[in-house]
Parts: sequence; structure tokens; C-alpha cells
Amino acid sequence: MGDNTFELVVLANENSTPSVINTKVDGVDGYATSDLIAPHPTLAGYWKILGRTDDQIMHSTGEKTNPGPLENILKQDPLVSDCLMFGRGRFQAGILVEPKKEFAFDASDKVLLAEFRNKIWPSVEKLNAYAPQHSRLFKEMILVAKPSKPFTYTAKGSVRRGAIIKEYEDEIDAQYDAVEESAQSNIQPPDHWDQQTALVFTRSVVEKVFTVPVDDDGDIFEHGCDSLQATWIRNTILRAIRDSTKTNTRNVSSGFIYEYPTISKLASFVLTLASGTVNGTTVDPATIVQGMRAMVAKYSKDFPVHKGGVKSTGKVVLLTGTTGGLGCYGLQALVADPTVSRVYAFNRPARSGESLRERQRATLVDRGLDPSFLESKKLVLLEGDLSAPAFGLSRDVYQELGRSVTHIIHNAWRVDFKISLASFESNVYGVRALVNLALESPLSPPPKLLFTSSIGVVQNSQDDRTVSEKPVDAILAIGNGYTQSKWVSEEILYSARAQTALKPVVIRVGQLCGSLDGSWNAHEWFPSIVQSTPKLGCFPDDDQKAAWIPLDISAKALVDFLSAPDSIDTVHLVHPRPVSWHSLAVVAAQEFSVPLVSFKEWVAKLEQYAEAIVKEDDTGLDSRHTSQSIHAIELIPSYKAMAQNSSGSGHAAGLPDLSVEKTSIASPTLADPSLPQLGPAHVKSWIAYWRRVGLFA
Repeated sequence: MGDNTFELVVLANENSTPSVINTKVDGVDGYATSDLIAPHPTLAGYWKILGRTDDQIMHSTGEKTNPGPLENILKQDPLVSDCLMFGRGRFQAGILVEPKKEFAFDASDKVLLAEFRNKIWPSVEKLNAYAPQHSRLFKEMILVAKPSKPFTYTAKGSVRRGAIIKEYEDEIDAQYDAVEESAQSNIQPPDHWDQQTALVFTRSVVEKVFTVPVDDDGDIFEHGCDSLQATWIRNTILRAIRDSTKTNTRNVSSGFIYEYPTISKLASFVLTLASGTVNGTTVDPATIVQGMRAMVAKYSKDFPVHKGGVKSTGKVVLLTGTTGGLGCYGLQALVADPTVSRVYAFNRPARSGESLRERQRATLVDRGLDPSFLESKKLVLLEGDLSAPAFGLSRDVYQELGRSVTHIIHNAWRVDFKISLASFESNVYGVRALVNLALESPLSPPPKLLFTSSIGVVQNSQDDRTVSEKPVDAILAIGNGYTQSKWVSEEILYSARAQTALKPVVIRVGQLCGSLDGSWNAHEWFPSIVQSTPKLGCFPDDDQKAAWIPLDISAKALVDFLSAPDSIDTVHLVHPRPVSWHSLAVVAAQEFSVPLVSFKEWVAKLEQYAEAIVKEDDTGLDSRHTSQSIHAIELIPSYKAMAQNSSGSGHAAGLPDLSVEKTSIASPTLADPSLPQLGPAHVKSWIAYWRRVGLFA
């Protein structure tokens, strides 16, 4: 289903045919059971039943909540008889709880309701620790069933989910309205605003959504603040400003939480709002560039002097970020490479407590890769934090890395296009920490450091000239904190190259796509377009090119770059032989038997669909339609920008034309004239994969 869960489908074969046929998979008749399953984290071929696909909750963001396992956690509470999660078509989830008979009370009594919520809150915290971020519950979204409207059950003893949610529809709608209107209205604004009162107020608001204390100068996003919590903080602050100063806050930037990510910075901004001296407008580009260059300067000082002297034998590779798409394929390629004697796979610990081996295996299975290579003796899995002393590893392990590593591929990075550059500073610090590790190595030459950057650093290229494989000006990377942080890291590495013996390689990664096995993250922008096709009844056409590169080819190129000549400092990981968007769009449209339309017409249809959902959600007459919300709705601003650039000689999605001159020297894989271009087989395999993981469910 796109989140490492799958629907069980029984296919016809030479020995048997299901008595009921309700689906086809790759042209083979089958029976879709609607059972939701997940692979065992350590035993290949074993699966766990999680629930039913029709129980899944599709939020307005396109993300899904699987309620079964979460409800089971709360059902263990001694006060709880049963519970049901809700939130279809909504931004956040809620839960309806039926207390055991001996603990039943009048839920309209706010005092008793607050007491009950507090009593079961430890169990809710256990639920939240297990849940993905978008499924976590706030205390205000706990509803309690009325004794006059008890839960009802089927003959099999299963809770009648749909009927109960329908019966409590008014209460659920009222709760969402109350939460949206009041936010955290119990946090009162100060009688007067000054620096101290603004700080105390802001601190109270932020601490309301965290279970652990946050330092006034600590980045709230580094402490795990997600978009839901950021929205609550924003709404609470704006409500307080409106109530206490009667200021019109409609023009305040919707992303100010991301621009001021610490309590102290946010408090200063709140004070300016309260005093009416700013309208919360966006920071000007010159200021952003100044901040980017200041961060480069901060992390480009006092590089260690490489002393070396010990000759290296063979390749020992430290690869960070191995649970994503490129990381998975890269890890597999490195373990299979006979010239590599050892691979260290380094990742941050999971907040859920799940081990790296479990996560790595599950991700490989989700990507359609054989996880058996995890048993290789040359592979070492490490959990740590690049921003911590010794990477959070034991001293012995850290020293082992320092002595033995000959190559570093830094692929781990936070992917969040909302937060500011400041919230990526720990990632940038990690780049400098790896530079230090390489320069302090006893090996000569020092370890070769490869950094996976992004073509987003050249996103503001305005002319038709091809972007060369070389450093670029900061102004080209302005747009979001993610691309700005990548640019900053590039510049730190260029500085290290100029000042030390290090010969790093910046790899600007383009659009990665699924290989012929089809695996492609179902929540990215192109899969989201494809998901919309059955509902919108059309597919967007484009005159431009697509230099997308399959993950398996990307991984081979990544291994090639380990041996890149020292003179090469930048490469572009894109397909050297682009194809037209039209050639891919024709195949996608044929797969769904829909016509091609212009990109602008497709965006208009998407906006109409989104408006229809909002209207039906407001009336409360048909919540079933909102369950068919599509991921593309959340990306409408991006698609509108693409539509404006959907004609001409450029690349699809507004991407610039990138030179691959140095890249072809560094990678025999990409220089091979027989390297296959993207074609109909790729498109069909992507769609088949997305069908298997339930993208169109």
C-alpha cells in the first residue's frame, strides 16, 4: 500500500483458479482478499495480517492510517472496552473510545472527560510511539462514546466500524470544528506583550505538543516536530494574537514556524506580530543567501591536517542512509562488488525502537529486492548520529571506521521541503564530521568522500544553457531549506578540496525512477500523477524531456563514482539519453484507457476535483468521496509551476538541462552507448508495482 503493507491477492495458476475473480495483476486473474498484511521483519516469506484494506483511513494529505494495530494497543488499557480511529478526508486522526461499563460517564461533562483522557494518556503515548507521525493522536482528538449510543457488533463479534462512525458523525464533525477554532485556547495570551511575556507564551505553546522539554534555542524540528504539530503551534499563536491585539493575521506567512524553528526565534517573531510591525512576509533572497554563506563559513574553518602514511588495500566503504531507494540499491550493489571487502551501513536509530536490521529487511522487501545479502559477512549495520560525538558509536567501533574506511558515500539526509535551512544544520554538521573522519584517517590518500546532493541546487537556472558540472551560485538553490542545505554542503566540500588533501565528489542526483522491477516510491510527484488518472479520467502531456534514471542503474553509477579521477569534483546523476515525456505519457494513458490533455488542463481538473472534495466534506453528506482523495492534491502548487514550464525545449517538471561530460568519464555504466533508455516496459512495470502496493485502492 506504499508503506510496506500489502493486500493479499490470490492469483490463478495451472493448478487452481479462485472461485471469485475481482482483479487482475499483470494480466493474471485473481481474488483480492482485502486483507492487509506486512512482511515479517526478519523471516523472509512470513507475513502478518494487520487488518482490512477497507478499514484504512485516507487523510486529506494522501497519507494512510492503518487503525487495527493502533486500536489494539489502546484496547489493552484497563479502562477501555473498545475504540475506533477516524479521520477519513481529514488532516489528522482522532479516536472514539468506549469505556468499560464500570468506568462509563457522561462525556459532555468536561471535567470528567479531561480526567478520563489523562488516565488513558499513557496508553495513547504507547500508541503514538508505534504510529507513523501522520497517525499520532492529540489528547483533544480523543472522543468518548455515550452510554446512550453504545458500540454495536457483527455476528462474528467484529465492531461495526462504518455504522458507528456514521452514528457519531455529528460529534466527530463538531470535534474537528472545535479543535480548528480553538487550537490550544487553554493557553491564554499575556495581558501585555514584551520580550519576556512573548517568550513565556511561546514556550508554553511549544511544550504543549512535546512530551520532552525543548531548549529555547533548540530546533523544534530536530526534536521531532511534524507538520501536524507545526500547524497546531501556528494556529494557537495566531489565535492569541487575534484575541489579544485584534490584529488581522490573514497575511501572515503560513510557514513562519519553519522560518523561526526555535522557541527564542519564534518568540521574537510573535512579539513583532503582536506589535504590528511586520505582516509575516517572506524573507528576501539576499537575506537567505547571506544565511547560506554564513553557514558555509561556519563549517569550512580549521580543517584537520591530513598526515596519512598507511597505504590502503582494497575498498572499505561507509554508506549512510541505506533504508531509502538509492540507499537500498546502492547497498546491494556494494555488497555484490568483489572489489569491496567491507561495507558499513550507517543509519540513525528509529524512534519506534525497531532495529536497523528489521528496518533494512522490510525496506528491501518493499523494494522487491532479495534481503538475503544482509547475511553477508562483509556487511556491518551501524546505528548512530553523525552530529553526536564519535557518531554515537562506541569508541572501538568509531576508531575501527577511522582506521579502515577507504571510501565514504554520504547519502543520508532529511527529506522535508517545509523546514528552513536552520533546521538542517545538524545534517550540515554531519557533512563536516565526515570530512573530519576522512582527514584524520591514517590512510594515504585519505578516504574518498562522495556526497549525494540534488539537482534542486540549480533549480533557479533561468536560461536554456546546459548546467555544467561545477559549483554554482547560491541564488540558484533558493526555494526551500532542503536545497539550500544541499548547496551549503556542496560548498563545504569544495572548500575542503581547495584547502586539504581531500578529493570529494559532489553527486547531484536527478529524478530517480523505478527500474524494470517497477519499484518506485508511491508518494512521489510522478506516481501521484499516475494515481490521479482513474479519478480524473485523463493524463497530462508535455513537450519536454525526461532524463529520469532507474534506481538499479543509479546504484551501479554510484559504485563507479568510487573510482572517479581525483580531478572530477562534480557529477550529475541523470540519464545521459533522455526521452520525451510524451513517449511515457502515451503508455500511461493507454494503461488506463484515458485521453492525453495538456498539463494546464490536467492541473485545472485536479483543482476541480480538490474543490469538490472540500465541498462534500463541508456538507458532511458523503464522506465516502473524501476517502478517494488523491496524493496529487497536496502537490497542486508544484504542478501549477510545472504547467507554466510545460512547453519548450527544457526538461519536464521545470528541471534544467544538465551536462554529463564529467559524469560519463567517472561512470562507465552511464558512458555505455548501449545503456537502455526509458520505454514502455518501464512505465508498465511502474504501474504494475503501484497496483501491487495498493496505490489505486
